[in-house]
Amino acid sequence: MSRKIDNIVKPEDAVTCPDCGAEFDVADRLRAHIESSLKQELKSRFDAKLEEETETHQREIQKQRDEIIELRQTKIDHENVLATREIEIKEAEARGAKSKSEQMASELTSLREIKIEFENLKAAQEIAIKQAESEGARKATKIAKQEMEEMISRRIKETNADKDLEIGRLQLERERQNDIIKRLQEQMTEKSGELEGEVLELAVENQLRDLHPRDNINEVKRGNYGADIEQAVLTNTGSVAGKILWECKKHKKWQDSWVSTIRKNAIEFNTDTMVIVTTTMPKGMETFGKVDDVFVCKYSEVPVVSQLLNHAVLKAHSENQRGENMMSIQERISQYISGPEFAMVMRGVIKAYENFEDDLRREEQYMKTRWKARRGYLREVIDSITSMAGKLEYLGAGDFEVMQEIGSQVPPALPEPVTIEEVEEE
Repeated sequence: MSRKIDNIVKPEDAVTCPDCGAEFDVADRLRAHIESSLKQELKSRFDAKLEEETETHQREIQKQRDEIIELRQTKIDHENVLATREIEIKEAEARGAKSKSEQMASELTSLREIKIEFENLKAAQEIAIKQAESEGARKATKIAKQEMEEMISRRIKETNADKDLEIGRLQLERERQNDIIKRLQEQMTEKSGELEGEVLELAVENQLRDLHPRDNINEVKRGNYGADIEQAVLTNTGSVAGKILWECKKHKKWQDSWVSTIRKNAIEFNTDTMVIVTTTMPKGMETFGKVDDVFVCKYSEVPVVSQLLNHAVLKAHSENQRGENMMSIQERISQYISGPEFAMVMRGVIKAYENFEDDLRREEQYMKTRWKARRGYLREVIDSITSMAGKLEYLGAGDFEVMQEIGSQVPPALPEPVTIEEVEEE
C-alpha cells in the first residue's frame, strides 16, 4: 500500500516553520496521514467483511455437520439393525432354520452395502467440508484484499485533489513568508547600511576635528539629503578662508548620482570644494582623485586629503585677498562669472529651464488633444443643426419666422488652435 501511495503522492520541497525554524516534508506528512486513516478504515471494513463471510461459511458448515450427524445416526441405526440381524442369523443357524438364515444373510449383505455407501458418503462429505472451509477462507481473503485495493485507489484519488490544494496552500504560505523574510532582511540591511554610514560619518568628523582643531566642523542636519559634514577653514585671524563639504558613503556599488547631489549641496552651502569619502571607488579609480569637480577618496586617505585641501583653501584665499585689492569691479565680476560658483548656479538654472520646457511640452500636447476633442463636439452640433434646418425646409417649414432666422445665419468657422511656438514668436 505504501508503494501505491508513493506512486501518486510525489515528494515536495520541505517547508520551514516560521516559529521554530524546523523543516518538514509535506509529502511524508500527508502520506503518513493517508496511510493511517486508510489502514484504520480498511481494517474495520476487512474485519466486518471477514466476519460476515465467516458467519456464512459457519452456517454452511454447521448445516453440513448436521447432515453428517444425521447420517451418523442413520449409520448407528443401520449398525444396530445389522447387529440385531447377525444375532438373529446366528440364532437361526443354531436352530437350524436354514431358509430364514439365508434371508437374513441377504439382508445382512444389503445392510453392509448400505454401510459401505454410507462410509463413502461420509468421507466425501468430510472432504467437501474441508474444501468448502478452505475455499471459503481463500475466497473471503481474496475478496477482502481486492476491495481493500479498490478502496485504497479510490481514496487516494479522492484525496489527491485535497493534497494538491494543501500543498499549494503551504507553498503559498512559504512564498509569503519568504517575501516577509526578504523584506525584513532588506530593512535590516538598509538599517545596517544607514548605521554603518553614520559610523563612517562620525569617524570622519572626529578625524577632521583632531586634524584641524581650529576649523569649524559641523554636522549637517539629518533632514538634508547629500552632504554630511561642513568644514569652515579658518585663517590665523579667525576669518573664513573657505568651506569644504564632506559626504560619507558606505555602499557596495558606486553611484554617479552622488556627484550631482553634492554639487547641489555646494550651491546651498556656498562652497566650491567637495569631497566624497566612500568605501567603493568609481570604476577605473583605485585611489584619491576627482570625478568632474568633486574629490573622491577612501577613509584611509582622509588625513592626507584633508591636509592637502586645507592648505589649498588657505593658499587660494590668500591669493584672492591680494588679487581683490588690485582688481576693479569689472574684473571681480569677470572673475565671478568665470568661477566655479557661477558655473554651478548656471547649470542649476539650465536644468530647471529644461524641466520647465519638458513640462510645458507635455501640457501643450494635452491641450491639443482636448482642443481636438472639443472641435469634434462643436462640429457635430453644427452638422446636426444644419441637417435639421434642411429637413424642415424640405418639409415646407421655410415660411416660418424661426426658420427664416435660422436660414439667415451661417455657423461661424471654428478657430485654429494656437501653438506654443506662435505664442513665443509673439
